[in-house]
Amino acid sequence: MDRPGAYLDHGAAAPLDPRVRAAMRPFLDEEFGSPEGLHEWAHVPAEALERARGHVAALVGAPEEAVIFTGGDTEARNLAVKGLLSANRGLGRHVVATAVEHPATLAACRTATRDGGELTLVGVDERGVVAPADLAAAVRPDTALVTLPHGQPEIGTLQDVPALVGAVRATGSAARVHVDAGATAGLVPVDVAAFGCDALTLGGRTMAGPGWVGALVVRPGARIHPLVEGGAQEGGKRAGAVDLAGIVGLGEAARIAALEMDERAARMRALADRLIEGLLAVPDVHLNGPRAGRVPGQVQVSAGWVDGEALVLALAEASVAASPGSACSADARKAAPVLEAIGLEPPWTHSAVLFTLGPATSEAEVDLAAAAFAAAVARLRALSPIGP
Repeated sequence: MDRPGAYLDHGAAAPLDPRVRAAMRPFLDEEFGSPEGLHEWAHVPAEALERARGHVAALVGAPEEAVIFTGGDTEARNLAVKGLLSANRGLGRHVVATAVEHPATLAACRTATRDGGELTLVGVDERGVVAPADLAAAVRPDTALVTLPHGQPEIGTLQDVPALVGAVRATGSAARVHVDAGATAGLVPVDVAAFGCDALTLGGRTMAGPGWVGALVVRPGARIHPLVEGGAQEGGKRAGAVDLAGIVGLGEAARIAALEMDERAARMRALADRLIEGLLAVPDVHLNGPRAGRVPGQVQVSAGWVDGEALVLALAEASVAASPGSACSADARKAAPVLEAIGLEPPWTHSAVLFTLGPATSEAEVDLAAAAFAAAVARLRALSPIGP
């Protein structure tokens, strides 16, 4: 159902591309057979499953057998961290992550190192950029895993992944390297060979596919243990009946993204620039993250003297959808670790609002959001007992 207003919260939930929905529909209806079956009802599902695997593999330059389908990118992050550590215990118990990881990745790292392990967080500069030298300095002889975000899901910073992975390899460490492309796959080029990583996370939401389906791409030879056990599905790395319709949707979204990525990214960057100009026209508004070198369509700002959650609620009253600071956290009362990592202090850490655009976002939506933002900030500042 079409609603008036501006939906700029694609990082939290996004509509399916109509072509993706059409590809999924037969596997919700007549093509119901298990792809593991030995009868004729299994043939079409089995072919569709492997075709989807091929499309995802092609999007990130990986062999088809490297793709493990999961229940979203959050599961893929957990499988990467816990599965790689479990299968490579001989390397050590030390984990290196950055201060700007996705919350799911950080949570998995903390859980995995809770009993006898150790986690080192590498800091960033004011743009959210990780320095290769800083990353290399954190690697130790007992480092078993290094995890990196390709695109930061809150402030949008894109990292130079080949340089960072190269810095890790230059130390001589045998540590496994995981790259989180959950915010970038389908929007900017992702190539596991060029990255030089052992595992890579992706999800459907960034490419207008099903957000409840993701994949972990694991380099052949990089051992990994499953999180979910019980059956031989996904090469024994993710047991249980597969979400065939969702996987087909992810595969179709990956196929379309590979064809339309450049045009889609250029349009979303242009719309994001238009939105940034409108938001920064409001006094005492600060753009978080870099102006250039950011995830297409991702804009986070902090508005001085305004609470972020109150601002998002005011925007909702004006039919504009956004998130308070992060699309992955509803608790705006806590200062976002990413904002603290780039050196922001209160009140800026508590006044962040995240706008995430999608492939179908329009100029009218962007202009409505900018105007509603200006009006909401002015109204909330007038009601505030504190001010500049």
